[in-house]
Amino acid sequence: LIHGAAVDHKQFDQQFPSLIENYQIIRIDMAGHGKSRPLNGKFSIVNIADDIKYILDRLGMDEAIFIGQSAGTYAIQELAFQNPEVVKAMLLIDGTCITSKLSYIESISLKSTPFLFRIWPYANLKQNMVKGSAIRSETRKYLKDSFNKLSRSEFINIWDGISACVHYEPDYHIKCPLLLVYGEQDELGNIKKSMIEWSTREPQAELIVIPDAGHTSNQDNPKFFNQVMITFLKEIN
Repeated sequence: LIHGAAVDHKQFDQQFPSLIENYQIIRIDMAGHGKSRPLNGKFSIVNIADDIKYILDRLGMDEAIFIGQSAGTYAIQELAFQNPEVVKAMLLIDGTCITSKLSYIESISLKSTPFLFRIWPYANLKQNMVKGSAIRSETRKYLKDSFNKLSRSEFINIWDGISACVHYEPDYHIKCPLLLVYGEQDELGNIKKSMIEWSTREPQAELIVIPDAGHTSNQDNPKFFNQVMITFLKEIN
């Protein structure tokens, strides 16, 4: 289970009870997050993918099923791009494809994000990101508490790495079962549009919309999401 940007492994607390009886669960704090702070150096999605592979190797695991949210989906995609043999299947929550070609507007928007975050008053930036990422009060509280643990420089370092993770691969396709989900009320960026288009390009992809949920759809509507998740896992196994 790979969490999103500026939060930690607790993002999947509401999925844990549905998984623990039948699955071995690995939850990590990405470098620069949670108990993996502080990060000495630049945050990088490629490095996170390498970290995940290292953890699997240390545990003696040849493959795993991966579930990730937002930035966690980027790390999983990068891992699958580098080491497709270790990714048995992936469930990606509210994220975009890092190997597709961006439009001119999307490219400019992505590249300008780090600059905008540097000049945006930090307290207001965190407040807006919390409001834009969730609709459920409990989810917003978790996001607020997580964001407040990070200094401005830590926060910007993470987003610098995220903005640099896209690399266009015109002939690349994901080689495992892929479930894409997004929150019905996820209004961040172009996530809805991107996931819909993505699902049509990948032969093994399925797309499901999580009702009554924003960008953190697994937390905003955990009951519905968990049903989708368990159905997917049973189909894989």
